[in-house]
Amino acid sequence: MRQAGFTLLEMLIALAISGVLMIGVARFLPLLQVANLRTLMALQLHEELRLMMGTLEKAVRRAGYCSGECAGAGLTIGGSRGECLLLRWDENSNGKWDRVENEHSDFYGFRLREGNLEAQRGVDSCKEGGWEKLNDPATVMITEFNVVKTDGQVRLRLSGYARAFPQQPLTLESWVTAMNL
Repeated sequence: MRQAGFTLLEMLIALAISGVLMIGVARFLPLLQVANLRTLMALQLHEELRLMMGTLEKAVRRAGYCSGECAGAGLTIGGSRGECLLLRWDENSNGKWDRVENEHSDFYGFRLREGNLEAQRGVDSCKEGGWEKLNDPATVMITEFNVVKTDGQVRLRLSGYARAFPQQPLTLESWVTAMNL
């Protein structure tokens, strides 16, 4: 009776071929993981910048709204390169802009500071403290926040990069019609 099976030589050849394939896969896997991480970080960066841009667009659209007689500018651009945005709108529709001292102040600000986009309610200056970061500084660095107003249009420009891959920056730009200004 004859038994079927592989010979020792066939087993050694199969092992050698498998070893070569495993070495190839072992070299390719880290590259695949880095590419996957890079794609994930780019997606996260785009999502964070898009959310911040949405917040800025909404604030600019509201700027200047008043259901009564409000005095002053609804939108002020500060900083040497337009990196601070101060806004006012009558959020509770009481016919006036509640001052910064008020708990329900109608004054809002956004600024770029030390790689972060910051926001605060109840401010009328870009220099005060107590601002809240809108981005996670451990993962995203904001390199540019720029505001330009021309006629009834406001251009918002936001640039940043994921800290893990600084060589892949992203810039978003949006033109918003400021209806109340």
